[in-house]
Amino acid sequence: MMITLEKRLIWGRLNQEGRLYVSAEEQQATSGHHGSFINTIADKSPNMKDARTMYKMRWCVFLSVMLLGLLWIQSDSDANELDEAAEILKATGVQGGLVIHINCGDGKLTAALGVRDGYLVNGLEKNAQAVKAATRHIRSSGLSGKVTVERWSGKYLPYIDNIVNLIVAENLMGVSMVEVMRILRPGGAAYIKKRGKWNTIRKPWPVNIDEWTHFLHDASGNAVSQDKVVGPPRHMQWLATPKWSRNHHNLASISSVVSARGRLFYIVDEATSGSMLVPGKWSLTARDAFNGILLWKRPISIWAWEQQRFRTGPVQLPRLLVAVNDRVYMPLGINEPVSALDAATGKVITTYEQTKGTEEIILNEGVLLIVKSKPIAEQAAIHPKWQGNKSSANVKSIVAININTNEELWTWQERDSARLMPLTLTAKNERVFFQTDSEVSCLDLRTGQPLWNTTPMPSKITKSRKGKAAALKRKVGWSTATLVVHDEIVLWANERNLTALSVIDGSQLWQCPCQAGFKSSVDVFVTSGLVWVGPDYNVGRDLMSGEVKRRLLELDDLRTAGHHHRCYREKATSGYIIGGYRGMEFFDLVGNDHSRNNWVRGTCQYGILPCNGLVYAPSHACGCLMEAKLYGFWALSAEKKRGIKITERPRLEKGPVYNAGKSLGPSTGAAHSAAEWPTYRHDVLRSGSTPSAVPLSLKQAWQVKVAGKVSPPVIAGNTVVVSAIDEHCVIALNTNDGSNRWMFTAGGRVDSPPTIYGGLVFFGSADGYVYCLRLKDGELVWRFRASPQDLRTVAFERVESVWPVHGSVLVLDRVVYVTAGRSSYLDGGIYMYGLEPSTGRVLYETHVRSLHPKADEGKEGPIEMSKKFTQNATDAKTFQAPDLSDAFSMKGGTTTDVLVSDGESIYLRTFRFNRECVQQEKMARHLFSTSSLLDGHENHRSHLMIGTGDFSRIPVAYSWIANRPGRHKSYVAVPYGLTLVFDDKTVWGIRRLKDYTLYAEVHKPFTDEDEELPDLRAAQQSIKPTWKWSTTIGMRPRTLVRAGDVLLLGGMPNIAENENEPEAFAKFEGRRKGLLWFISANDGTKVSAFNMEAPPVWDGMAIANERLYISRADGVLECLSGK
Repeated sequence: MMITLEKRLIWGRLNQEGRLYVSAEEQQATSGHHGSFINTIADKSPNMKDARTMYKMRWCVFLSVMLLGLLWIQSDSDANELDEAAEILKATGVQGGLVIHINCGDGKLTAALGVRDGYLVNGLEKNAQAVKAATRHIRSSGLSGKVTVERWSGKYLPYIDNIVNLIVAENLMGVSMVEVMRILRPGGAAYIKKRGKWNTIRKPWPVNIDEWTHFLHDASGNAVSQDKVVGPPRHMQWLATPKWSRNHHNLASISSVVSARGRLFYIVDEATSGSMLVPGKWSLTARDAFNGILLWKRPISIWAWEQQRFRTGPVQLPRLLVAVNDRVYMPLGINEPVSALDAATGKVITTYEQTKGTEEIILNEGVLLIVKSKPIAEQAAIHPKWQGNKSSANVKSIVAININTNEELWTWQERDSARLMPLTLTAKNERVFFQTDSEVSCLDLRTGQPLWNTTPMPSKITKSRKGKAAALKRKVGWSTATLVVHDEIVLWANERNLTALSVIDGSQLWQCPCQAGFKSSVDVFVTSGLVWVGPDYNVGRDLMSGEVKRRLLELDDLRTAGHHHRCYREKATSGYIIGGYRGMEFFDLVGNDHSRNNWVRGTCQYGILPCNGLVYAPSHACGCLMEAKLYGFWALSAEKKRGIKITERPRLEKGPVYNAGKSLGPSTGAAHSAAEWPTYRHDVLRSGSTPSAVPLSLKQAWQVKVAGKVSPPVIAGNTVVVSAIDEHCVIALNTNDGSNRWMFTAGGRVDSPPTIYGGLVFFGSADGYVYCLRLKDGELVWRFRASPQDLRTVAFERVESVWPVHGSVLVLDRVVYVTAGRSSYLDGGIYMYGLEPSTGRVLYETHVRSLHPKADEGKEGPIEMSKKFTQNATDAKTFQAPDLSDAFSMKGGTTTDVLVSDGESIYLRTFRFNRECVQQEKMARHLFSTSSLLDGHENHRSHLMIGTGDFSRIPVAYSWIANRPGRHKSYVAVPYGLTLVFDDKTVWGIRRLKDYTLYAEVHKPFTDEDEELPDLRAAQQSIKPTWKWSTTIGMRPRTLVRAGDVLLLGGMPNIAENENEPEAFAKFEGRRKGLLWFISANDGTKVSAFNMEAPPVWDGMAIANERLYISRADGVLECLSGK
């Protein structure tokens, strides 16, 4: 029996030998009531196993009775807090989000506030002992990570603006109401006790921000938000999953995103990005728009087919989601009728059964307008369930429903001579507009009576081009038509012409040329009386006359040349057009403060979302600009002046054994033996390789259930250390039997294993701090705040610093190197430090900050590269601009990652620093990832490489060449793969070709004398890599280590071509058996194979003292030994 760490830390743990362990911290807290060990009394008799089993059973019964009694006593005292929490939520009307409890005391009410799904709670307390007691209570409640408590200096609240849903304070402890209102999000509430009475104070909704209720803002089709706060992204608001959308070559994983009443809703496929053989896992997801906390999720049984080829439609998907006020409207299946859902809970309120086969939805003036189709919805025709139905034969109709009475008002049905064009249904005031073939029609909103229809006059501006006549016909795939209604004008566009019509009678007012985007319809924006037409937006025309009123010719200097426009519609606000040529180009419509932001982009087929004072960038699967581009679902805010300086305690905090720490570190023999594994991937090179051998015949020595999500292990001496990532804990276990040595709770996630050095344990945390603990007992020596301010946000459902620190820090020759931050383009950049191990004193520091290019930087214009580089016209002017961006590379910026060394220099991804943290201009070979070393998603556009990281002036996105060597007559000229391990002579890696392929390639030691060459080279420059050997492997690999002459490969069974859905999900999510293979490092032959109860986590194996340690996907740490 194993008692899980989440629960066991207060009650103890029964190990494999029948001993009950309690952490040192809990022993002290409980005054030794349980004791540190309870040993079995069974001797080594033949019946020892039975005796041990009986003893375990007796202890299980005893513990169960004891636990039930304690829970009964505790439940009575906790019931009061649960009732109080329920009363607070009811009184304030808060339904999910971030809750801050000021002066939280023992943490019982704090924990009670976080019991329900959809809530994330952070308690603030001045008293250090109260913080410890509250942390123990939260941990015993199984809420660690979801509910946290931290010591607080008072007066100011350590959170970014507009992020908190609820503040609970019996005593504000000197915090001003100005400060309270600063951190509350619009509509948020403060529940404050004053003069013995609780009062609810609510933050009003600002008049200068806007919602975004439809795909194109509202029912008018004018994708322009009246949000005056949105601007070029400079600060993080929040970050959420998924890190990747599934596959760039298939259907986009996010169909649509809308926002209303401070909530964000989107349709997403959350199945793995590692394999398209795994079926789609679609859901309608609701998050808080200001902090990203997951409010609810509603599974969708059948949605669009995830294996549909990229850019082949269907265009209707973004139009299947509408949110207005407290209701969400969408069909809960690809061919289902529209349902109205409660926005706060996701519960179905009503279903409009007559709308089965829905294709598009808009809502105007209380009338729901739905395009439906018979026999099936057009977008459903691509799904295997309905393939064989001819979508072009479908008959479409428009249904109007009064949402207040659920009464059907009218139905319009298309005719053969008047086929409804996708994406053209719009409405404004009391009129409905749409295109049928080459006509524009207008109906009365309430009755459906025709008011007018017209055929725009033939254009005299643009001659018809061969093959373009089809643009006027309905396309199953991508529509090229656009219809926008603003004031008294209807703007109708196809691929060639924009025509202005009168709302009153359909008369034609003016025309101008236009052009569709890349695989998307024409973008037409109306703001401040001017019409802007994409994709160049060089002129603004008067809405009534079409006369050019403003020119923005300088925008050509802003765009990065050499690549097609992104394949999605663009959006705008009253102040900016937000282009999508490479990332986000902000075209200033008020002044001339244009800027480009190639380091962030929207998701394919949908784009970005500007509302609530923020820009939302949904997850993508893009391989361009890999040096600096953000991954994940981001909410970003514009530059702002923080009104209040957050005051903090000193950056270096000395722990209770600080003086003892001075005697540790370098003086205790910092150099670990070759038989140990003291840091992530074994060493500072992150080689994943050790010369020490491991027995070929292994059996389980012990296993311990550690957490829901456990990091890879690190080992020194007789101690193995891991982090319970989501619980914010670092745990040390005895290597002999897995018994618990100690546990330490940090202020945030510890996303990767610590580093052990000289009797000390070092790790970073998402709270922005670096921690140093004493290895023998886990006592704090010191902690250093690496973040420039103690300022919190929300990332991946946890409260984090704006500038987090990775768990795995780099220790090189008596210096601890760390970084704090997420991107060199956000929140002032990334902060790098070299710290003295024993004291935490700052030895070196630097600030990695990338400047944002402006439109007036560089004037030469684009130049053409060699014809070998067929798609890439390198943007010469940008090499004078600070982002150093060409078509597919962006050398001027970086995102965060675990630090790596080549033995001399320190590397932050592709950025190189000397030991004094001074950035070096010359690049050099080292291990790096094109996304992150910790990224185990196996996306087809993410690889590990051993190279310089110079991807400049490549012909296409690097992954095109990496996944298809020789494409565009270019090769990746350095070792690369899904994962790599290496020594001085050989690199072993895994490529995902037709099958997973394990290979060995020649390697050489890192040296500063290496010639500096790009990693991707044109054919005339490249040397096609040669392998020593290669072999296909019949598993999905998750971790690879080299031990002497043997490779240890851990993974899980492959998914079959036609695997049933439950089994496919179970395999890929690690809920089936794990596989462990021993393979000869010399020739690739399989030596032996074992099964495991669950597969390892990413990079989840380590070898020390002839033992194999495996962190598994089921949260178990397992030790295998040959003895």
